Amino acid sequence: MKIKVLGCYGAELKDFHSTTFLINDTLLLDAGTITSALTLDEQMNIHSILVTHSHLDHTKDILFLADNLIVGENNTSVEIISIPEVIDNLKSHLLNDKIYPDFTVLPTIEKPILQFKPIKTGESICIAGLTVIAIPVNHAVDAVGYIIRDKKSSIVYTGDTGTTDKIWEEANKLPDLKAVFIETSFPNRLSKLAEISGHLTPSMLKDQLDKLKNPDASILVFHMKPQHLPELEHDLAEIKNRRITTLKQGEVFEF
Repeated sequence: MKIKVLGCYGAELKDFHSTTFLINDTLLLDAGTITSALTLDEQMNIHSILVTHSHLDHTKDILFLADNLIVGENNTSVEIISIPEVIDNLKSHLLNDKIYPDFTVLPTIEKPILQFKPIKTGESICIAGLTVIAIPVNHAVDAVGYIIRDKKSSIVYTGDTGTTDKIWEEANKLPDLKAVFIETSFPNRLSKLAEISGHLTPSMLKDQLDKLKNPDASILVFHMKPQHLPELEHDLAEIKNRRITTLKQGEVFEF
């Protein structure tokens, strides 16, 4: 499983881009940064997007990807995959012919650029040779993380979350778990803000990782607020019993 970091931050500043990961060149995890990170040819290779929740920093580039593909006369649909609550938000508030065109009926109803695929939490689905399971997490809106497996390994992707339990229960069932991609948005001194917004601090991250039984899985941190990056890295360095890496855009991992 090859995973490329297209964006890994919890805010947008110059050279800091919103969260998106590219798996095996065809599947996206979230959609905060697509069109500014991929060439048009690379964008045309995208078949599916797994969306964790409906906040703009995880969904906005669905719109611009669709626009690029329809202008480029792409002949295949991109599947937007998530739980029904997230899909309903995207239909009602983004692809509604008011904020942006409804690309689920363009260029034609029969062959649209985008197709929605609702999934249930706990349901195992197959996407491009990968097994994917959505797991509920604790954020400010309806949200899920994902367990993603191929024949060799598994990874956990939390999406945006505060303190949560179910995803760790499921992670502990994975004998081939190689990595946990987990958000940590705010430094420890902003713990109250993290709590009310459904995010983590390094101290809260440590408490979450205490629920993970696998001591060898790589812990890959994303969604850092770039305004607080030095302080976040300082706080993360205080966690001594885990292999923790703060992600950088452009990195590629093989599992």
